Amino acid sequence: MPMSAITRDRFLDIFPVFQRGPQALVNDILSFSQYMSAPPNTILQREGEYSPGLVLVLSGEKRIFKQSGTGKEITLYNVVAGEFCIINAMSLLSNTPYPANAISITNVELLIIPPDKFREYIFKFEEMQSLMFSFISQNLADVMELIAEVVFKRMDDRLMDYIIEKSEDGRLSATHQTIANELGTAREVVSRLLKDFERRGLVILSRNCIQLTNI
Repeated sequence: MPMSAITRDRFLDIFPVFQRGPQALVNDILSFSQYMSAPPNTILQREGEYSPGLVLVLSGEKRIFKQSGTGKEITLYNVVAGEFCIINAMSLLSNTPYPANAISITNVELLIIPPDKFREYIFKFEEMQSLMFSFISQNLADVMELIAEVVFKRMDDRLMDYIIEKSEDGRLSATHQTIANELGTAREVVSRLLKDFERRGLVILSRNCIQLTNI
């Protein structure tokens, strides 16, 4: 997809904060940034690598997660259209490797602002500062909530909360491994708890599907 297909109007619709900024800033972003698209389950960034630039999400959703040496994962937060990963931004500003992993959940479209341009924009333009500070607050709140859940909540409570939050009309389509990765636990733990929920009449289990019995 050529850069010309990413119109100014579309960019401003996805990131309305730049509507208040100078036209030259938006033109500069569209001129120097790299467009990228990827299908679901594509690794977009690996822990320990240097970021190619500030990654703005134009469409779709990606997951930011940590992975242990044994392969166990925990989701830190998700990034959707109109957002960027604050860990990505902080690693660029400090010129340090990316301390997490990023993977696409759906088809994604990304716009990557080069590191030198991002640093120029963040120190020069109020609109970029406003965008960054808003996501610092949002992502920090997400991580703090995650820490509180891991430390203070029982895994069965976290699992039921997850099912309720992610389900549509009381139905969640997901593998046990996917849920385990989201919650930072083992697949066997998720399977055992789901079986217990089923015995208690809280859910009905089928292949890659969980149905809440009391919506």
